Amino acid sequence: MNFICRQMLVLLVVCVVLGGTCVRGEERITSQGAGERLSGELSGWVDCLTGGQERFSITGSCSPVIDGKPQEIHLRLVRFDAESFDLELTHADYALTVQRRLGATAMVLPKHRKVFLAKGEARDIDPVDQLKPLGLLDRIITPNTRISQYATFLNATPREALAGVVTLALNLTYNVEQQAWTRGDQTTFVFQKEGRHIIGNVNGTTFQLTREEIVPQPQELGPWEGLTVETVERREMERQLARGARRTLEVLVPSSVLTAPVNETREVPHGKLIWVEGQRVALLAGTPEQIGTAHGQLLKAESIRCIDSVMHAFGTVQTILTGRWFRKDLDAAYAQLSPHIPERHKVETRALAKSLDLDPHRLEVLNVFPELFHCSGFALFGSATEGGKLYHGRVLDYMTTIGLQDSATTFVIVPEGYIPFANVGYGGFVGCVSGMNAEQISLGEMGGRGEGQWNGVPMATLMRRALEECDSLDEVKQLWSESPRTCEYYYVFADGQTRQAVGVAATPHKIEFVLPGQGHELLGDGIPDAVVLSAGSRLEKLRARVQEKHGSINAEVAMWLMSRPVAMQSNLHNVLFVPEDGLFYVANASHRQPAAERPYVKFNLRELMELARKLDNTTINKITSRTKLPARDTLNVGEEKSGDARLCLDGLCWKAGEFSVTFEETHDRQGDWLVRFPSPIQTGNDRNDLVAMEWYMATDKQGHPVTAPAVVVVHESGSKMAVGRLIARNFQSQGIHAFMLQLPHYGVRRGDGPAASGATLIPSIRQAVADVRRARDAVAVIPGVDRSRVSLQGTSLGGFVSATTAGLDRGYDKIFLFLAGGDLADILANGKKDAAKMRERLAASGFEGEKLSALLNTIEPTRLAHRLDPTRTWLYSGQYDDVVPSKNAALLAKKANLAESHHIEMLADHYSGVVYLPFLIKQMSVEIRDDDRK
Repeated sequence: MNFICRQMLVLLVVCVVLGGTCVRGEERITSQGAGERLSGELSGWVDCLTGGQERFSITGSCSPVIDGKPQEIHLRLVRFDAESFDLELTHADYALTVQRRLGATAMVLPKHRKVFLAKGEARDIDPVDQLKPLGLLDRIITPNTRISQYATFLNATPREALAGVVTLALNLTYNVEQQAWTRGDQTTFVFQKEGRHIIGNVNGTTFQLTREEIVPQPQELGPWEGLTVETVERREMERQLARGARRTLEVLVPSSVLTAPVNETREVPHGKLIWVEGQRVALLAGTPEQIGTAHGQLLKAESIRCIDSVMHAFGTVQTILTGRWFRKDLDAAYAQLSPHIPERHKVETRALAKSLDLDPHRLEVLNVFPELFHCSGFALFGSATEGGKLYHGRVLDYMTTIGLQDSATTFVIVPEGYIPFANVGYGGFVGCVSGMNAEQISLGEMGGRGEGQWNGVPMATLMRRALEECDSLDEVKQLWSESPRTCEYYYVFADGQTRQAVGVAATPHKIEFVLPGQGHELLGDGIPDAVVLSAGSRLEKLRARVQEKHGSINAEVAMWLMSRPVAMQSNLHNVLFVPEDGLFYVANASHRQPAAERPYVKFNLRELMELARKLDNTTINKITSRTKLPARDTLNVGEEKSGDARLCLDGLCWKAGEFSVTFEETHDRQGDWLVRFPSPIQTGNDRNDLVAMEWYMATDKQGHPVTAPAVVVVHESGSKMAVGRLIARNFQSQGIHAFMLQLPHYGVRRGDGPAASGATLIPSIRQAVADVRRARDAVAVIPGVDRSRVSLQGTSLGGFVSATTAGLDRGYDKIFLFLAGGDLADILANGKKDAAKMRERLAASGFEGEKLSALLNTIEPTRLAHRLDPTRTWLYSGQYDDVVPSKNAALLAKKANLAESHHIEMLADHYSGVVYLPFLIKQMSVEIRDDDRK
């Protein structure tokens, strides 16, 4: 991997001739004249880098010494114009060509006989990820690499200003006799042919480069005879290569932003970032969505680095190694793994992606990145340790070369409804590879073979589930035994309560538990009161150390057991768990040292859990009239192929933004609180534009508020909202938080003024649709609400509003429509009673015939009904309804693709259907709480 990373550097920046000199120098050059001479010799090269020279070619080779052997790498770079270039890189084992033209980019792997071809408009690519040569240096060099300290000087004018860079940055001597530049005995390079040819040696790596300014016109891409061509989205390819280059430079030449990060404490709702002796600790508490959101808000930069390291830097290397497009491999793996991932983990991942402004699927794929670790682990107790205390050591040897240490974070998570735990992990990654929970269970793993056997629970998901769900060693073993597994993994599980541990060998088809003291063909003879897991010479060394210190092992000795060479040079982190004391010790790798050579930091899980629990200072019982909760719209209409539906959406949607949720005391026993938030559509009527919801709290048998699912209830057209309130109270009796939303010009939103006129009726319904959709996001931030289960119920007028609202996107979990239908124009033309009254009001305002139809079409639910999820939508209609005739209900059901079981037809008219409510609300409540039964 070290070789591949160096190869990436050559591929992307060997043409930066200052590499190996300017980025290493720290002292001033002694002669201004010599500096000007060097500046003149470099100026042509700098013009190539900064765009001053539009057309040029660079050819060359270098011979880095890797693993004691010189490795010959050849380079050819041709820039044709501001948009086009060819780059070739060859080695005895690997070869790569990247070709870019205005209309396409190609990545050619000759040794795999493979071409990845990406066609499309360059303007569709994110500007920061474009590979066009013009300005490329500015796009791939970030403040996270030391090269950025010098890059700004490359654009200096006049060109003589480059001498200032040399004066400040380099400590070079010009040997007149040899006509060579030197820096001690580590760096030598010679300019020839008027500066167009360079021969050098930097720290044992020899190189030569030649620059030409006359190049041929660019040829069209291909044909590639004998090579297989595979298409890739152009935006994806250029993002892959550009971000891979950017991240590679950060890892190979890191700046102090990465090597000495600012230890700044930050807090967001449900999360806090603290620093303990230079290590990041993220405290998170709440529902999956709250945890994921806080994770992204606290660790945005770290998460992006992790993603770029894995998806783009490593992904490019893996593509070169295998001849397969890395992202497609991950997508194929995720397709098999996804059905085995708990929904709560998916919700957390999506919330994390949203807070990072990323495509959720990209983060979901990252989180099943196959961890093929070469690791070690042990659990020691009883006769092996001082006082019999259990010590569980975990060595993670994996990929320090791709910079995962820049995202290293210890998470302490208090998930609502599950066991709190510590996860020694990385920003952007929600799974677990090393962890301990509040029930004194600790876990560690090492990878084996079998990559590609992914029809099961991802290893990191299974590890996290154990921390969240298991309070004994037997439960952990049962979880592994009963769960479908992937690949081949080995584990050490430990239980501080019982001072017991077990080794595990698991494949998709077999699981074996190795007890303490038990011998194993792969692990050697048993050691009393010990589980020792590693491989090869590392296993031999670890066993010898355990036997040497058997009987006297304490925390300090246990950390010594994990030192080199038990830990490899790629040692990313080491953890020592002392679960019965609630303590654990963490060492993370730096860019120069493996974790085993870094200091350990001591953490107290119990104290950190208490800090995490205090993050949510607002509980149901602490809500007052002064409580103000921040919220934001999650409206996301997504793609829509129907032009009519898109037109309808454009007329109903608003620009998503942030808003506040406040609380007022209620009167006349109409709910426990009145929840207020601003309408997304402002009409200029301040009273009406502040939405009101009556909150009927879910409580336990003793009357104490509880955490539970929620439902937004949208009432009928009656001014007293009697049916809506009845439904809300019935949901409350079923242990569900009910929020009855007062429609525009109803309840406190009306005040003493007149009701909405016919002229304002349809605009009011459009406002109501927006209010009901925003209500979901207002409810989701309220303490005690399970924001992953917020449903919507509407009756009659509220049913029409809810049907149209549900068509905007799938923000609500479940949808229940009562006495509603489709084709509003037909209902108003032929419906009786309430429909007739509304028809008269509209007619009095001049809305009849085609004018009325056009007006009603703006809020017509059937235009969006195909966007509803038919498995999560129910329609209840009356067979004898003459307000909303059964044919109109059937039309809505058909447009929404509802199965027969999801369209319940009552033997009732529009008003007598109320007698079914107690039974129907019980049925709806079962559906709302569906996850409780899984």
